Amino acid sequence: MQTKAIIASLILAATSIHAAPALEARQVTSVPLNIYEGAGCNSGPVISTTNVPTDGSCFPVSPIISGNTDSARIDLAGSLPRGCTLTLFNTPNCNPSGNNVPITGTGQCRTFGTGNPISNFIQGARTSGTCT
Repeated sequence: MQTKAIIASLILAATSIHAAPALEARQVTSVPLNIYEGAGCNSGPVISTTNVPTDGSCFPVSPIISGNTDSARIDLAGSLPRGCTLTLFNTPNCNPSGNNVPITGTGQCRTFGTGNPISNFIQGARTSGTCT
């Protein structure tokens, strides 16, 4: 009798144990890119924030013509995943024959500068690498 009770308790215990839910890494769907007036990311407050998708598609950015150039930086710590690069383009379709500059880490200020013969404004952005 006691053996049956022990076996029944073991079966009941084995079937009632649930595995803990698996912890999943946070899925990043976009990277917030702050756009500044001027070439140094330091000539005033952020004039626009663009959330660039991490799926690798080209994200057109309306040029912000508030001066003779603009600059961009990822300011939010942890928002650019390790192994992910955000590339700025001076063409709205992320054409690689135009000028482009990569951002590989938070806090890096990037610009095309005032002497760019094609366009000195950020008009597109795309992510590449391990971004999700």
